Amino acid sequence: MRFRLLALACMCSAVLWSCAVEEDAPANQDDKMFLEAWLQTHHPDALRHGMGIYIINDLDTPEDGGTAVEKPCYARVTYTIRDLDGTVTTTSDIDIAKQLGEYEEADYYGPRVWAVRDGAVSKGIEDMLLGMVEGCSREAVIPGWLQTYNRYGTEEEYMAKVTGNSPLIYNVKVNEVTEDIMQWQLDTMKAYSLKYLGGAEPEYEGFYYHVDAAGTGEAEDLHKDTTIFINYTGMLLNGQVFDTTDERIAKDNHIWSAGKTYAPVEVQMSDDSTQVKLDGNEVISGFSSTLWRMKAMETGTGMFYSTMGYGTSGSGSVIPEYAPLLFKIQLVEDPDAEEEEEESGDGQENGTEE
Repeated sequence: MRFRLLALACMCSAVLWSCAVEEDAPANQDDKMFLEAWLQTHHPDALRHGMGIYIINDLDTPEDGGTAVEKPCYARVTYTIRDLDGTVTTTSDIDIAKQLGEYEEADYYGPRVWAVRDGAVSKGIEDMLLGMVEGCSREAVIPGWLQTYNRYGTEEEYMAKVTGNSPLIYNVKVNEVTEDIMQWQLDTMKAYSLKYLGGAEPEYEGFYYHVDAAGTGEAEDLHKDTTIFINYTGMLLNGQVFDTTDERIAKDNHIWSAGKTYAPVEVQMSDDSTQVKLDGNEVISGFSSTLWRMKAMETGTGMFYSTMGYGTSGSGSVIPEYAPLLFKIQLVEDPDAEEEEEESGDGQENGTEE
């Protein structure tokens, strides 16, 4: 009996010791060993960089240099992300999306804006971008523990506090670097105005309005307690249409949806531009500011920076972050009133013929 009790005690001690070892094992240690073995097999020449990313390739480095990525700044980048098996998880490159058969015509492809400052991008991406210059491409492996927006002092702290992420391979090209993303937008809109809007000057910083076809009366006549009807088309400054009430434009730009009715929409105006509503819903301030300047039956173009649009995050897969937008708007007659007039006219003709 004593022998059995001693054996049981030893077994319990062994279990407790095993649990203690398991609890004390550093987080991510096995993952780090696996990643290092993978790198040794597939990319033995990879260079450790920053807090522990591994640079596989530096490509397309321009000979004449360019603006370097330094904190804080904004980098407009094209990127593709893969897992260690080579499977693409996401891309902003239109050619790669087409090659994979995952291209969606309604989606935006092209440079995306990454704010390079603490808390705005992951530590791994920050380490990857710093030192790159415009026109440069880099391919790097980012461990799971560096895929965090938090900042710590050592790699050991990252490994201990950031768990549950798999390593990823980033392929990034820096297209452009700017210290002031708002000024970049202002410059982009000015260039667009010179090319397409006859050099129209902004109404105020970040907002342009151009009359395409003159209306009647005064804009103030439509402000208070007035319901108007409009057709509109919204687009990025590269010409990509993301929304419209015109069925032909929707089809031509591959955004047509069987579930949407393409017809003029109702707008409730107000003497306060922030209270303008489309079909009872609030609209972005750039859209309402455009409407607020229009006269009856006028056609106009409003262009505005992201502060008056979808800000730092964009909207879904069609409007990227920090994107200036453009809306072409046409004020039209109430479509229901037109239908009633047509029906009334038909009835009179029929009566005459009888």
